[in-house]
Amino acid sequence: MDNMKNKSYLKTLGLIWILIECNLVAGNIFGFASLFSELPRYGIYESECKNSSEQILFNNTKILKKDCSGQMEKYQLAFTLGIAFYNLPAIIVGMISDYLGPRSLKLIAIIFHLISWLSLGFVTPNRDWLLLFHTIFLSLTGICTLLTSFSISANFSQNRGLVTALISGAQLTGSIWYAIFQILIEKNFISLSTLAFIWASFAILMFGSAMLFLDWRFTCMNSILKSKSIKKEVKTITSHDTLIQQLINPLFIVVTLFLSCLLLTISFLPVIWYKWLLHLTGNNNQLATRYTRIYNMIAVFGIIVAPLCGFIVDYKAYRGYTQKMFNISILQTLTWIGSVALCITCMFQSIFAAIIALIILTFSRTILVAGSQALIATVFPPQFIGSLLGIMWSTAGIISFATYGLVYLTTNPTDIWRGWVIILFLCAIMSGHLIQVWILYIKSKKEKKNQLTIINEEEMKTLKSSIDN
Repeated sequence: MDNMKNKSYLKTLGLIWILIECNLVAGNIFGFASLFSELPRYGIYESECKNSSEQILFNNTKILKKDCSGQMEKYQLAFTLGIAFYNLPAIIVGMISDYLGPRSLKLIAIIFHLISWLSLGFVTPNRDWLLLFHTIFLSLTGICTLLTSFSISANFSQNRGLVTALISGAQLTGSIWYAIFQILIEKNFISLSTLAFIWASFAILMFGSAMLFLDWRFTCMNSILKSKSIKKEVKTITSHDTLIQQLINPLFIVVTLFLSCLLLTISFLPVIWYKWLLHLTGNNNQLATRYTRIYNMIAVFGIIVAPLCGFIVDYKAYRGYTQKMFNISILQTLTWIGSVALCITCMFQSIFAAIIALIILTFSRTILVAGSQALIATVFPPQFIGSLLGIMWSTAGIISFATYGLVYLTTNPTDIWRGWVIILFLCAIMSGHLIQVWILYIKSKKEKKNQLTIINEEEMKTLKSSIDN
């Protein structure tokens, strides 16, 4: 009895540790826009600023006005590359997790983590290219940490969807740290380099989770818990046991395309957010910075919204395939509605539209990311979670490179609506996925009803035969 309690205690401790770690290091890149207002004070890419006009005051004092749009574009490039590299290598990362084990992948993540934050710590005007190193390796750290964390869901077979959603929520809330950085730097409490070195020290935390709660193979905590494989797992939609057969599953294909297209909504908005706010506030840097801070701070609500996705996926899942398809259909419908609403709202040129967009984003981003990942972790066999999530996110990463092209379409803030029209068109095409999942649900419901009818008929025949005898 004590041994079972100790195992449960270790599983819970491991989950809490993983959630804290994901919050600190797995999702920072999505809040990078908060530094747009603080990087200029360190002279990062200041060479991109050009003198645009000269103003003479009443006392014959000359003031040169600078056009720093080139500087802002460099920041946006670093941000865009960071978001793209968060997803692009996921297929390799997922396979490393499946075949070499999450511990091996976590050790790789530690190396990327140190490169990223030390690059930011040593960035200077003559080494501003280190900013690109920071965002790219920060993203690589994030995806490696996230996928290793999902392996822990194998120890919570009855609540796999909920655990996966909690991890996703912790990762999404990680964007608030850059907003906190912005406040601390603005108030002159601490410098950017000092914060970078502090975050680099979290490599110790990552090493601890790798050694204590992850194993060289897929089954996490195996070396400590020595837990036996659970015989009664939640029944998956498919009974195939090879990766190729999982990849050609129509549900996996459409979910991947669905996530990839709708993900453009939450990858395009943070890139153009600061420029959009500057336009809406009449180039008021203070107001734009304040709204950007709020933009990243609301990510903390992801830790509340994410479990709701897990509950939807897990709701009465023990009933089988039909119930799972119903849960999936509800979740994907909510995801699509949120993404479409975000696209339409961001086409309007007003502060009120920006506030509404923030509210929608709080739910849309979390449901899209946490819901899709919880779906994969719940429906498909656990031994393929790393590879399937990796392929799904790599596909999303390739498509997310379109964000940089959309940015070029919106060099003028008044033309931002053009990018949203293109994304809205893709979302409209993906409505076909909703039709498909609801058709799958209806078919499964009919099949279940037919099976029950056949069983009842057979039971009646058996009963009648026994009576006759």
